[in-house]
Amino acid sequence: MVSNEITAPYAAAAPVDLQRRTAKTLILGALAVGMASALLFQIYPKLDLAVSERLFTDHQFIGRDSGAFNAARFLFNVLFYSSCAVGLLGCVITLTTGRKWLNLSSNKWLFLAVCVLVGPLTVANLGFKDHWGRARPQTVVEFGGDKSFTPPLVKSTACPRNCSFFSGEASSIYVLGFAAAFLFPTAAGAWLVSGIVLGSLCGFVRMTEGGHFLSDVIFAGVFMAVTVALIQMLFSAISRKSEPV
Repeated sequence: MVSNEITAPYAAAAPVDLQRRTAKTLILGALAVGMASALLFQIYPKLDLAVSERLFTDHQFIGRDSGAFNAARFLFNVLFYSSCAVGLLGCVITLTTGRKWLNLSSNKWLFLAVCVLVGPLTVANLGFKDHWGRARPQTVVEFGGDKSFTPPLVKSTACPRNCSFFSGEASSIYVLGFAAAFLFPTAAGAWLVSGIVLGSLCGFVRMTEGGHFLSDVIFAGVFMAVTVALIQMLFSAISRKSEPV
């Protein structure tokens, strides 16, 4: 449960201020976390390996054959794809009828759709994962593979496509929470915290399977926060309002 100290400032503000505050929080928070993380992994370039080593026992990652971790990954995927299905249905219904559905206007459903398409699909998967070239933990030499380990912010050729940096599945959960903060502005604080917690848990599950390093999960949150905030600002500029309605 999110504390009153976190949610109270959002609940007390006017809707116009809520959108601006949420966008500012996402961008400034992402910049702070991104710069701090970049510095941390620059100072300790083997930190990713050290963390992944804790999840690697008996010559395999602890989540590879774990029913609990596999179930958790399945549930996160269900959450994302069911949200996509509801979002698509919301776009169709509101655009064809001109009326709200589930108390959300067509612009809000479009906002959610754009966040999903631009964030996890375009920025994460088609952008970084297919072009950054970072090998996944399970494929690097340190964990029994044949690929070379590279730090998170170093472009590599070790992996041709669908690579490690940054986590697509964590991105999909981060983006839902961050987008919801704009769709339901009076509960923005709760949605931001929920997005961070669930996105991080999703990323941790992938770490236990050897699919991602810690930095892949952290930077997934950083990039999704900036992406969602910029999309909201674009919607605001187009509609000349402070929220995507």
